Amino acid sequence: MKFSKIMTLATSQLARRLTLVFMGNLFAAGLGFLAVLIISRELTVSDFGLFNMAISVILIASHLASLGMDTGMIKFASSYLGVKKTAEATQVLRLTLLVRVITSFILAAIIFNTAELLSTKVFHYPSLTPLLKLAAFGILAISTLNYLKSALYAYQLFKRAVILQLLVDFSKFFTVIILILSLGMDTLAAVATFAFIPLLGVLLGLGQLRRKLFSEREPIQNLFRQLFSYSKWVFAGNACRLILPYIGILMLAKMLNSKTVGIYGLALGLTYIFPILIYSSNSVLLPEISRFREMEQFEKYIKGSLKISFSIGMMIIPFLFFSHKIIPFFFGSRYLDSVPIFNWLLLGYIALMINNPIRMALYSMNKPHLLAMVDVLKLTAMVIGCYLLIPFFGVLAPAILALIVNVSALGFCSIYVFKQIRSGYSFSG
Repeated sequence: MKFSKIMTLATSQLARRLTLVFMGNLFAAGLGFLAVLIISRELTVSDFGLFNMAISVILIASHLASLGMDTGMIKFASSYLGVKKTAEATQVLRLTLLVRVITSFILAAIIFNTAELLSTKVFHYPSLTPLLKLAAFGILAISTLNYLKSALYAYQLFKRAVILQLLVDFSKFFTVIILILSLGMDTLAAVATFAFIPLLGVLLGLGQLRRKLFSEREPIQNLFRQLFSYSKWVFAGNACRLILPYIGILMLAKMLNSKTVGIYGLALGLTYIFPILIYSSNSVLLPEISRFREMEQFEKYIKGSLKISFSIGMMIIPFLFFSHKIIPFFFGSRYLDSVPIFNWLLLGYIALMINNPIRMALYSMNKPHLLAMVDVLKLTAMVIGCYLLIPFFGVLAPAILALIVNVSALGFCSIYVFKQIRSGYSFSG
């Protein structure tokens, strides 16, 4: 690729938006990581374990509360906005908010009322009970905050969404510092910080979207059925993708030993930047591509976004040649076996990232069922493959399989999308 083309690509509106959202999410994740790191140093190992259990419940439950409707909301609202149907887009946002409030409240109520049972019978830590009761409130706050960020993405208000997330994570970090200095840090305070600080983002987000959410509009017939029919497949695919990275850890724990789990877990943890990059890419690509109605516009955008993803992937490849120096330097020679695992996982994530624009294209083409099928097959292949290959390849097997399934998905989805383009796919809106 010529230098002039590279510069044009790097300074395009798409690249600028991707950079803004990615850097914002990365910085916010860094603030969150620092807050957790400070908490880990202040609490005992046992108390920090309880903190992690409570936070995990918040994150998993808030993810389940979406029912996959965030993707459906962005797709449908952006599609309406692309043809200037702002009233219809507003109805999509309002219905999704109603569903989100109901599902979040139900999950929060279940967690709150079964906190003692979960603590004693599931986690076997009775002292976890008050933390789970706090976590129930966190489910409501974080689930609503995630909805509001998705709504801002639908309107392509990327800067506002980034500022909202940064504000929440900075407030968490600042609150943790205040609690440390005032000697008020304990597990209850730590969980309360992560459960209630997101409410600040909820209030600000509602303030930015109040005119769109609370204005009077005529309802769209069968809108819920359309959204649910679309989002149930997104939810199925999201559930599979949520589990997929951890299949290797679970299978290694079952078939080998805890040492291999630690080695693999470190390598997997070092790839944390890719979920942030992929989430940022989704946030920018789906609202844009869902607005298109002309095949030429659609095809040009797919090719441009693929070039950007591929270029980013190529810039990441040099890490393969330095990992054998970096990992032992930071974590010690005892984790030297993590180096080849990290390299295989890195290649797999590059394939996953390149495939991301294709996935967004399929969402915009109303093919969530196809993506759900691909995700189910990937998960199935990982489970069966680990069972068959771990005895031969040991701790490397899950990482090698991750590369194989991601490359296979990239090939299948790419062929399908470009075949649709050549056959003259018709946008139905």
